[in-house]
Amino acid sequence: MHRTGKYTVVKSCNDHGAMTLREHPRNGTLHVVEYDDEETQEELSGLDAGSVVHLELRRAGRRGNAWRAADARAADGP
Repeated sequence: MHRTGKYTVVKSCNDHGAMTLREHPRNGTLHVVEYDDEETQEELSGLDAGSVVHLELRRAGRRGNAWRAADARAADGP
């Protein structure tokens, strides 16, 4: 399963590399726990809560609401 869209950082990246996002416009909550590459992880780990980012996400294995970030770029806002 893939998702692409705009997301707001709810909880910035923790010591384990996980972060919580809110999806636009549905306000669903997602947890990013894996990254396709270091560049994507570095881009996201530098974001503070409230930042808006455009992401391509893929389901991380069979885990419920865990996602893998495949691509990240800055968004203009909500």
